[in-house]
Amino acid sequence: MRASVQAKDTEMKRSYAVAAVAAVALLGSAGAASADELYPPPPEPTLEVSAGSLCVGDVPYLEWEGTHGDGSKADGDATLTLTFLNPSGADHVLTGQPLSGRILWPGAAADGDGKGTDWPGWTQVDGTWVEGDEWDWVVPTAEVEFKASPSVVLTLAYPLPSAVCAGPPDAPPAGPEADEDDGLPDLLGLTGNQTAGLLAGVAGLIAAGTVLVAIRRRTQH
Repeated sequence: MRASVQAKDTEMKRSYAVAAVAAVALLGSAGAASADELYPPPPEPTLEVSAGSLCVGDVPYLEWEGTHGDGSKADGDATLTLTFLNPSGADHVLTGQPLSGRILWPGAAADGDGKGTDWPGWTQVDGTWVEGDEWDWVVPTAEVEFKASPSVVLTLAYPLPSAVCAGPPDAPPAGPEADEDDGLPDLLGLTGNQTAGLLAGVAGLIAAGTVLVAIRRRTQH
């Protein structure tokens, strides 16, 4: 009889032990869930940028507007690092830039009165402007990275050749070969869809005057 009672006592103790372990496991998982709810991960920072080229008189500029925040509030004190990405050499980097601002297009220069004195892709030789200089890679387009953790990369177009700030005012005219082949696609050789797309693009450029791009990314660096 005593042996039977002892066996039952041992079995009950084992049952209590298993129940206690299960209760601890349940409490632990509940505590972890509560911690995740009480301390959620911070929202990812965001950066939105719109940018484009423009002429101020005969001087080309890059102008941009940016918004930086963490998803719940804007950070007006953030600064940007602008990097013109050179595909075949050293990048052109500008640090400590405001979220919204305007700078001379790389390779451009102006005097104290705001009159253009140099343009990217042009060199003055013996008083005559000729095409070609160390800034050839920023025309007719340039890849520009705007970085404020995260970063945004935009492809921006230099002002059109017909713009007053695209080059020197006394630049030599195009040679006779330009009249033979102006570099534009033959509209008669395009399909209807291609023609519609091209015309829509040309209309957009005429209406806007510059290329304006807005991209939002959440890529953390």
